[in-house]
Amino acid sequence: MDHLPGADNSTAVDSRLVGEPYRVGALASMLRLHWFIRLRWCLVAAAFAALAIERGVFSVKRPGVSLLVLVIVALAIINVGWMILSRLLTRQLRDSGQHDLSAFPHALLYANAQVGIDLLLLTLILRCTGGVESPMAIFYLFHMAIGSLLLKASHVLLQGVWAIILYAGLGIGELVGWIQPHYAFLPTLAQAGWFEQSQFVAVAIGVLACGVFGTLYFTLNIAQRLDEREAQLRRTNETLQRSQQAIADLQQRRARFMQTAAHQLKSPLAIIQTLAGLIRDEVVPEGALHSTCDKIVRRCRDGVAHVHELLTLARVQQADPRRHGGAPVDVGAVVQELSRKQLPLAEEKGLTLECHVPQGVDLRARIDSTDLKDCVGNLLENAIKYTDGPNSVTVSVQPEVEEASPGRGRDAASNRGRDGIKEFVAVTVADTGMGIEPEMLVGENGATGAGSVFDAFRRGNAALSAAIPGSGLGLAIVREVVEQTHGRLRVWSRVGKGSTFTVMFPAHQALPEGPTARDTRSSEIVIETTCPGETAAAGMEELNHAG
Repeated sequence: MDHLPGADNSTAVDSRLVGEPYRVGALASMLRLHWFIRLRWCLVAAAFAALAIERGVFSVKRPGVSLLVLVIVALAIINVGWMILSRLLTRQLRDSGQHDLSAFPHALLYANAQVGIDLLLLTLILRCTGGVESPMAIFYLFHMAIGSLLLKASHVLLQGVWAIILYAGLGIGELVGWIQPHYAFLPTLAQAGWFEQSQFVAVAIGVLACGVFGTLYFTLNIAQRLDEREAQLRRTNETLQRSQQAIADLQQRRARFMQTAAHQLKSPLAIIQTLAGLIRDEVVPEGALHSTCDKIVRRCRDGVAHVHELLTLARVQQADPRRHGGAPVDVGAVVQELSRKQLPLAEEKGLTLECHVPQGVDLRARIDSTDLKDCVGNLLENAIKYTDGPNSVTVSVQPEVEEASPGRGRDAASNRGRDGIKEFVAVTVADTGMGIEPEMLVGENGATGAGSVFDAFRRGNAALSAAIPGSGLGLAIVREVVEQTHGRLRVWSRVGKGSTFTVMFPAHQALPEGPTARDTRSSEIVIETTCPGETAAAGMEELNHAG
């Protein structure tokens, strides 16, 4: 089978970022705006300004100022490197497209490296400005808050452990004399000596650890809520886009429907008017009067059938799609009932009608029972109508599952079971009749598009050539029901060999989550083009029109 392009081709997204759209957005913002780098430049400028004011205004000579200046210069040099890397990643992201996430695995490593090295440099600054006595330790919490918005939870927790190890190493190192000399936070103040008190060092490390993990707990929870809201907004936006497309499709379909309906109803009425006029004007011979009246009756019967199917189609189109979310319907029982009703007609034509419904299997689906009868009933009637005896018509019901795939982005509103699996109840109606031409299945704009047999009043050329009566509304009703239930519609057909229609309705176990939209472009048409003995891969052409 050849799979034609569907809706949206999914891009390769690193699994570490799947399900975390807010972090993806935050990383993109960090790359495009360089705000993390700008904050670091502000810190470098503020540090040099503070040293200049301390030395020039207050004439204070800070011990260890050379080491502090060296750390700040190192911070500036490293920030230049981060700026170069950021521009490279930004260019890669821009070249790959705004929504392509292929650059983000590197961005995630890039953000982790920045936070980890910043924590190390912050510890060195604390070494020169009071050690565990320095109030600047609060900037550890600042980095934790930023990291929780940019990184995965496991990564930022490791960064928190890294910060505590650095701070504890600084405090314990000064306590036992491994790190000397000790530099006061403010040289003008008397030495407090708290860094030499083991109790103070232990309390300082414990307080920082509580602050770090407390900050991570709250910020990660906030980030999780933001992720959930972001995902909800994305789903809502996709639903709105599908709704907009569905509205456009339905408006075009309705315009064609009105024009064609007027034409289809005009023809039998015109013939009836003509025949009635001939009888009134006594143009019809007395011997042909009875046959002429029979023609009028047949035309009236055809018109009534047209009106009945028009009313059915209008009812399906105008009804609230939420009616399908009511009590589940036993599809197997409905199909067996319909088969019993159609059996006399099949036997009259010399056809074998077989119905296969497995026992002990849950075949309930989320669909209105009346719509289910209209949908499957039309398929059965068509199969019998367009198949001559001695041949066979087979209807079967079975559960079916479908793995969620990237190519079905438009079906996000469909029912989802466990682990992204979609569960359906499938009804298959197969015949060995005249079949349908490929061009009549596909239509002008792809599967079930305008001009196909799924369009109202459209019929196959073989059916028209055989002068088989029909309104051309049956498959339009089938498509309407399938679309409203977020189901699937598949057709295998070959002229002269028969057709197989499969309609799949969402199983009752799972209802759509979040906002849903009617999907007018979810059908599949599969056209058989080879003889039964030929290679299967060359024998089927699948037209998947998901978008």
